Amino acid sequence: MPRPNKILEPTKTYNLLMKEQQYDKLAYMAHHMQKSSLEQVAVADLIRDAIDIYIESYEDEDGIAEN
Repeated sequence: MPRPNKILEPTKTYNLLMKEQQYDKLAYMAHHMQKSSLEQVAVADLIRDAIDIYIESYEDEDGIAEN
């Protein structure tokens, strides 16, 4: 059975190279977050959340309007 679609808008795939230590920490966090959640939490979810926070912070600092 395929995974349910979590992103309900157009998407783009990006191949990311990261340090093993970074991935291992995110995997640990995702595992513990999933234990207290009713849905699956993956490393990709944490990365997408971090990107959203970064973009929001950048837009707030520079007064850039959201697209």
